[in-house]
Amino acid sequence: MNQPRILQRIFLAAFAVFTIALLTLPLRQTAAEKTAEERGLFNLTHNSYDSPRLNRKLIEFAAKAWEPEWKAKIVAGDPDSVLKVAFERYGFSPATWDNKGGPLQFVVNDNGQWSQTCMLCHGGRVPISGESKIGMPNTELDMQTMFEDITKATGMKAPFTLTFGQSRGRTNAFIFSLELLRRRNEDLSPRKDPAPMGDYSDYDLDPPAWWYLKKKTAIYADGGVKGDFSRAIMQFTMGESDGAKIRSWEPDFKDILAYLKSIEAPKYPLPIDQKLAADGKQVFTKTCSGCHGSYGADGKYPNKIVPLEVVGTDSARLTKLTKEFRDYYKKSWFGRSGEQGYEYPTGYVAPPLDGVWASAPYFHNGSVPTLYGVLTAEARPKYFRRIGGAKEYDAKDIGLKVEALNAAAPKDAPGEARRRVVDTTITGLGNQGHPFGFKLNEKEKRQVIEFLKTL
Repeated sequence: MNQPRILQRIFLAAFAVFTIALLTLPLRQTAAEKTAEERGLFNLTHNSYDSPRLNRKLIEFAAKAWEPEWKAKIVAGDPDSVLKVAFERYGFSPATWDNKGGPLQFVVNDNGQWSQTCMLCHGGRVPISGESKIGMPNTELDMQTMFEDITKATGMKAPFTLTFGQSRGRTNAFIFSLELLRRRNEDLSPRKDPAPMGDYSDYDLDPPAWWYLKKKTAIYADGGVKGDFSRAIMQFTMGESDGAKIRSWEPDFKDILAYLKSIEAPKYPLPIDQKLAADGKQVFTKTCSGCHGSYGADGKYPNKIVPLEVVGTDSARLTKLTKEFRDYYKKSWFGRSGEQGYEYPTGYVAPPLDGVWASAPYFHNGSVPTLYGVLTAEARPKYFRRIGGAKEYDAKDIGLKVEALNAAAPKDAPGEARRRVVDTTITGLGNQGHPFGFKLNEKEKRQVIEFLKTL
């Protein structure tokens, strides 16, 4: 073989090696340079940490159990109509990534099976714009109705009876955590018999916004879990039967927590009276900042737990999560991490107020629909029903647009309609307490509300 041809082959071989290296190098760099937040977002939106429980066909089949007025919303000839109406009925919202047609609240695998995620409660629609947002409290969720519809349509039963929630937009999330954990040994392997958890009961909770996490040294309304709470946010992976598999997901959830702490609150989209807001900042500083913190470049958040006898809000979240559960959690795999232990709380954490305009309804149980109601006892309806969805907004009193009612929903009303009426006389849904704004006059209250729009 002549020398030019040998050199040509050497050159082509070298060029091929160089080309392969050039093509693969950016991929390696991208993988190596991906941040914890980026990995966490991918994990949250693409990985399943629960057994698939739904699919599009099952959701569409559940429509057979709908009331006539809901069936009438289905558009004949539109193959996606049933799914669109189901999203509205059950409080689902469009995904912010390519989720194979599934909603924000689930991850859809290649076989079309849906696995629920943390966004079931912590993913929803931003007020006014109606845009989907990860970390936004899902104030439209009604899993109980979906469960009842599927049960009626298919005859399938759950392994144990538990109410998902008494009112739309809320869930009894901690009771689910308790029920799941009591069926596990301390290492998360399945138990033969459920562990005793004392005298606990159902109560509704309003999911908090995830954008608060970056400021928190403890999580949950009572601040019970302090320190590194990456394991604590894994409690709802217990739908997976294999305890070792659950434990293996911890690195994924450390990245997920990093992403959750990167989420920013949405900005108030309507005009703000800056003079009124500036006056409101002064009133807020004197009246509210001791518990809720200060804001701006030098802002500080105290992570303060206010004793129950001082804050006076509904006590069920504090008293009905039993000592037996807290002790068992502390001994379990969840409580043996970088945490400082699961404490016995005496009150509720005064939350940060970044993006508070978007996090209505208020209090840990969502019993007060507006910020004006937080400051004014007389503006807290005993019974109320939300008007419309996320785009309907009370821009005066800041919060949900609601219709005040004279009574609870009739007991013989369909479950879906009944749960749309919030009854604050039910245990766990009380709207009492937080009297700290009552002493403000009307002008001062409006000033504070205007300031809160800026956060």
